[in-house]
Amino acid sequence: MTAADPSPRILRLPRRGRLLVATDLHGNLQDFRRLRDLFEAARQTTEGAAHLLFTGDLIHGPDYSLPDWPDFMGSYYEDHSGPLLDEFIALQAAFPAQVHALLGNHEHSHIGGPHTPKFWPDETRHFEEVVGSARAARYRALFAGFPLVAITGCGVAVTHAAPNLVIDGAHAIEALRYDGYEQMRLDQLDQMPPLGRLLWARRCPKAVARAFLTALSGSEGPALHLVVFGHEVVNDGFNRVGDEQLVLSSSFGLRNAHKHYLELDLAGSYRSTADLVLGRELLALYAGEPSG
Repeated sequence: MTAADPSPRILRLPRRGRLLVATDLHGNLQDFRRLRDLFEAARQTTEGAAHLLFTGDLIHGPDYSLPDWPDFMGSYYEDHSGPLLDEFIALQAAFPAQVHALLGNHEHSHIGGPHTPKFWPDETRHFEEVVGSARAARYRALFAGFPLVAITGCGVAVTHAAPNLVIDGAHAIEALRYDGYEQMRLDQLDQMPPLGRLLWARRCPKAVARAFLTALSGSEGPALHLVVFGHEVVNDGFNRVGDEQLVLSSSFGLRNAHKHYLELDLAGSYRSTADLVLGRELLALYAGEPSG
């Protein structure tokens, strides 16, 4: 598979079971393993009807030693992006219809997007040099199959970044290609909507979010009322933006006590971000962790 190959851009989830949603791991293998354990526990309590969805940016972590670790980066960890991807691939192979990841801007940088400079001047090239050509090719094939949007029947859509774009229906998402943006500067991303906005936008006007959800719902699809995304670090682990948007932070940039993931009842109905209740849908990744 290559970046130019057609693959589903929209993941449509079933109308039963539980869905665990987590954002932006950036190479944090401990957090991945914690989410894997939570998913496997959910499978036990749902007779196997559980799904795990990462919203992208599984890779590209920081390169600091513990003494040099900046406080604003949250709890210390070492970047294990390659091993994390290997464990994701193994978990997805074991549960191919239940373990999912959306494309993030960092994955996109390997299959046609602009190279990211978050922790290295060109961390896309750096990562591929570290893992070697064979593993890099394997990961590129994986990323090329990642969708852009997840749709549930319970009223919730999931994207990587804020859906700050205008579309006239789900077909506009399905028609997107991933290749061809390698030379685009990061300050030009607003010139490649909807892909650039869907992968890089940090904020979205409420009216635009509502229109996006309406267009994505269409006349035959499930009615979508709110969208969940990551990409932006939220210090408390989540932030409701009106009735339509929930910004979720599960890992990167936070102390363990503030990391949150989302667990949805796929057979339920969520019409507002107020329906996502702390301690029921919004859950601490490390319950009982001290906040200091």
